[in-house]
Amino acid sequence: MNRRGFLKSAVLAATGNAFVPTGDAFAMERPVRKGAIPPATVVPYFGGGWKMYMFSNRTIDIMLSTLFRAPSGKLVMIDGGWGADGEFLLGVLKEFGGVVDTWFLTHAHSDHYRALDEILKKPNFGGLKIGRVIHNFLPTEFIAETAPSSLPHVESFLGNLACSGLKVERPGVGQVYDFGEGLSFECLNDYDLSMRRDAINNSSICYRVVNAGKSILVTGDVSEEMGVKMLRCLPVEKLRSDICFLSHHGQMGANKAFYAAVKPEICIWPTPQWLWDNDLGAVNGPGSGPFLTNYVKCWMQELGVKRQFLLTRDWVLA
Repeated sequence: MNRRGFLKSAVLAATGNAFVPTGDAFAMERPVRKGAIPPATVVPYFGGGWKMYMFSNRTIDIMLSTLFRAPSGKLVMIDGGWGADGEFLLGVLKEFGGVVDTWFLTHAHSDHYRALDEILKKPNFGGLKIGRVIHNFLPTEFIAETAPSSLPHVESFLGNLACSGLKVERPGVGQVYDFGEGLSFECLNDYDLSMRRDAINNSSICYRVVNAGKSILVTGDVSEEMGVKMLRCLPVEKLRSDICFLSHHGQMGANKAFYAAVKPEICIWPTPQWLWDNDLGAVNGPGSGPFLTNYVKCWMQELGVKRQFLLTRDWVLA
């Protein structure tokens, strides 16, 4: 397939006005998308085991929200999105029985934990039961030094989490969480306080998930420095995966060498349409932004990725 054909092979969907994503420096809630949201598209892949639900943003902002649902109904959640994504997510989780066994948070940026924060603020969590929350956020004093705009939101969330009475665990490198029915998570890294540039993104905790014999690498927003360290410190088989979530929403994340080691056949873009199009919005149009999405698209072609899913709509791999 030629380059033009490869880039068109990604699934394109909803549009919206653009703005520059810079973590919690722009932590106000974004407008909720208007109009009906189509039902999730189901794609056979795992051939049994757990279904992987990949939700799109309910605002026009970047975010990550992924749910694993077992044949028995057990639920495991990763991140969840902004506060404005929380009501939708709560409804989905209640529809699926309302009991989340484990909720993983990759790092301390609002587009990954604020949906859970909104749920924690509701009486009785809006009717949801949560077995435990697993996260490894940077120390708040380090956030105050390196990313002060994020600090009020992180402190508020950690306070709500402490008051919730939920069981909270910190993952360790190499720790494996076996959920049965063919699903396991392995923690691949810890944060590194020597990484002061893009500190919160570089603190993303990555997990290698195995589901029905297929492997999935969840990268959060890991930046280049942490990707380089993981390449240096981990055997390649710990990174190699059938599916890879592209870090930092598909741009300014891990480098090409990192993805070459992962060698995925499928890549997942947690990327809104405007970021995919490198579009600053208004009268600017596609290609007007500073984002590096197009470079990563070309990397995926050069690395032989067979399929890519753009999360401008909801998908289920079953």
